[in-house]
Amino acid sequence: MSSTPHLALPLLAAAQAQKHVTHNEALTSLDALLHLAVKEKNRTSAPARPEEGDRYLVGAGGAGVFAGHENEIALFDLGVWRFFTPRPGWRAYVEAEDRILAFDGVSWRDLGHYGRDLSRAERLGIGTAPDDLNRIAAKLNATLFSALTTAEGGTGDLRFVLNKTDAGNVLSQLYQRGFSGRAETGLIGSDDFSLRVSPDGSQWRDALRVDCNSGFVSFPSGTAALPNANLLINSNFLVNQRASIGGTIASGYYTYDRWKAGSGGGTFSRATDGTMTFSGSLDQIVDVANAPAMLGSTTFANRTLTLSVEDPTAPLSVTIGSKTATIPAGAGRRSATVTLGASDTGHITVRFQSSVSCSFKCAKLELGPNVTPWVAEPFEVEELRCRRYYQRISAGGGPPMVLGALAQRVSTNIIDIPFSLPVPMRAAPTLATSGLTWANASPSGNQAAFFDNVAGTWAVQTGGVTLTAAVAGLTSVVLRFLAGTSFTGAAGSIGNIYFGNVAYIGLQAEL
Repeated sequence: MSSTPHLALPLLAAAQAQKHVTHNEALTSLDALLHLAVKEKNRTSAPARPEEGDRYLVGAGGAGVFAGHENEIALFDLGVWRFFTPRPGWRAYVEAEDRILAFDGVSWRDLGHYGRDLSRAERLGIGTAPDDLNRIAAKLNATLFSALTTAEGGTGDLRFVLNKTDAGNVLSQLYQRGFSGRAETGLIGSDDFSLRVSPDGSQWRDALRVDCNSGFVSFPSGTAALPNANLLINSNFLVNQRASIGGTIASGYYTYDRWKAGSGGGTFSRATDGTMTFSGSLDQIVDVANAPAMLGSTTFANRTLTLSVEDPTAPLSVTIGSKTATIPAGAGRRSATVTLGASDTGHITVRFQSSVSCSFKCAKLELGPNVTPWVAEPFEVEELRCRRYYQRISAGGGPPMVLGALAQRVSTNIIDIPFSLPVPMRAAPTLATSGLTWANASPSGNQAAFFDNVAGTWAVQTGGVTLTAAVAGLTSVVLRFLAGTSFTGAAGSIGNIYFGNVAYIGLQAEL
């Protein structure tokens, strides 16, 4: 064997003359190939003024002295070019590109080619060191992810998949300044998508939440410069279908629409601008059916709510669902904030209480911990919202007043009045009347009567009269006057029902 098997270094032969020549050649080759570093790769011609010891990787299509030496290592030695044939596994540092290449037996390839399979890597750091918590860490100024095209064997789509174990775990992206959190998005402690922000990395506020079941979007902390929805109806006490004049009201009885006296009753009066003056307790039950549209949730459970009023003249003890708080007295908007419990899944009662006379106006219950401006609803809109829970059957003119629908004597002892309701009611209503009585002539006071338009006479009853709802639906009702024995007149005759000046019929579907 005249040379070594790997680097092809020449070996000294027995009794060889001029051994130093062979030895020096081997040393020169070893110097050229050990810790191999070349100036360039893919060089196709010799440089004009090479320096002693310069090395290059010869590219395809070499010319001149480089011809026929593709992939070989060219060494300028003692004024001539020497060429070394690489073997698989040889590595070379390319000075011009600051890269390390490895020869695979066919071509020189970037060393990174051999490190692509990271399936078993326990840590990866790019520009910084990973640790036990951050198994992948990178310190850089920009990243790019591009979808693999169909021409490249992909689909053209790009999707990031993040997964967590249970609903109560956190799956999020955290945005920091100085390694202190300022914003976070994702599934944070639930399966609802949320966005929260922090001024210091420790105190966090939920800014946006998307319910995973309904898709409803809510803004738990409110929206800048925009008033939140008011969960209270008739918050300025101006809708008054029951014609309440205030005064002392017993517990459970309604005054102004949607408001009733709470436990222990109370004394109430209202000014023309909607200012309420009361002592005792004043309640409104907030319908959970409104939660999806107003809160983006099917219930009020675990939600933060703020109750506020304008210019309270005394401290107000308030109850919101299962929680209690106090609104302090003072000028301007005053408020109290509570976070409801997990048990507050149904309707919630909002209660104002004061042991002394207290005045306030413009009540508002809203989502989130912040107070936003109170905005009045147009009166006709507010009244329509109230009519979902209570509707006074309209009567006008007079005296006597005429009911706003034709009545028919359908049988000997029955007079029916069908009504289509302008607003669907929350549930099938019950009758709430003034306790009116029947008059066999033109009615007055708390009386009702039927004028037969065919005969031109007032219907006379015998046997007493009762009033019922023969049909009670969400969008229509049929009122029925039922005589114990009979009404005068012909069956099938059409006429009108008249009321005295204090008689009324109401339809009630309060909570």
